[in-house]
Amino acid sequence: MTEAKGFTPRLAEGWQDAALGFAYWLALVLVLEPGNVARAFESGGQLPVGDEILRLLGAACLGSAATLGVFALVRRYPVEGGDVMRRTLFHVLADAALAAAMIVVAGILAALFLNEDRRPLPVAIPSQLAVDGPILFFCLVVLTVIAHAIRNLRMRKAQAAAKSGYVAHVPVRSRSATEIVNLAEVGWIETQGNYLALHVGNSTHLIRETSRSFEARIDPARFLRIHRQTIVAVDAIQRVESLASGDATVFLSDGTELRASRNYRDALRTRMAADRLS
Repeated sequence: MTEAKGFTPRLAEGWQDAALGFAYWLALVLVLEPGNVARAFESGGQLPVGDEILRLLGAACLGSAATLGVFALVRRYPVEGGDVMRRTLFHVLADAALAAAMIVVAGILAALFLNEDRRPLPVAIPSQLAVDGPILFFCLVVLTVIAHAIRNLRMRKAQAAAKSGYVAHVPVRSRSATEIVNLAEVGWIETQGNYLALHVGNSTHLIRETSRSFEARIDPARFLRIHRQTIVAVDAIQRVESLASGDATVFLSDGTELRASRNYRDALRTRMAADRLS
């Protein structure tokens, strides 16, 4: 019952996004590389192998970091629903700002670690913005389109998984957009009137469904009811303390304290003992 288990799926997607970004930007830099080499030889110069490898890897790593930002914005502000034009404009402006930021960071890193451009940064960076800005902006726009396609693919996979067996992901509607909540990241679930609140760390996501119907759709190997209004992820439980009233206090690994009623206390103890033996 470690806290890290709940974050594994999101981290896995993050690593996939970072790896995609690294490959994407490395491929772009390699496509441009023959032109750089040709210009170097035409001018009588020679590109140092070590510096060139460092430049390639640095560009790919910087692009990978930018890719994580693009995917985060796409998850938070997907182009769908009734705000297509506004959100499209938002992503265009975000890509432009990100392109400028990448050029500034690349210029600073080149000045620190490479000897390609000896001009002062206030002179070199505006020049690079004019030369590389348009192509970098275009590459970011393409990457944003790819990120939206990957997001939609992940949503379809989540919806397909929900139709077979227990639900693993739940679509949550928010501000005319749909966010996918991975149940592996949910620490506990509580009833709030006609809604269920899915607690993921410090975030809370509301879905309109009854507690009983939702309990029937989720994996009982992972989730356990401890109160008529509360369901908890077993691997999020840190310890359980009995109370004089016959109830118990359930402490989660993130510091949350929940009340387990006496009607579910025995099942909770049995489950905890079985998990310790396993």
